[in-house]
Amino acid sequence: MNSTLDLLASRVQELEASNRRWKLVNALLALSAVSVALMGAKSADRIEPPMVRAGTVEAQEFILKDEAGHVYARLSLNPSAPAMKTRNGRMYFMSNQGIPIPGQAALQFYDDKGEVLWTAPSKDHFVPVK
Repeated sequence: MNSTLDLLASRVQELEASNRRWKLVNALLALSAVSVALMGAKSADRIEPPMVRAGTVEAQEFILKDEAGHVYARLSLNPSAPAMKTRNGRMYFMSNQGIPIPGQAALQFYDDKGEVLWTAPSKDHFVPVK
């Protein structure tokens, strides 16, 4: 009878040890599930604006502004007409003060006051009229 009690006591100890292991495993699984749920509920650290990816973009003008609306750069086809000159019987556009001829791409950079800092093409030069 004593051996039967010993056998029964050893079986109860094994079951208790197994029960403790299952409780620990279940606690870890529950903790993992809660942490995954909380990570999914957390808002993003940084919200990026939607980006449009395109093979071709057509525009007359591209303007680089800050959030306040201040213009820092402009890439455009200049619509203003510069002075026309005649040389050797041919008509020429004269780009003055770095203002490009109409239909020619111009890149301009502006300072904080809105004044033009730099324009490309920046040289005064003659271009034949077509």
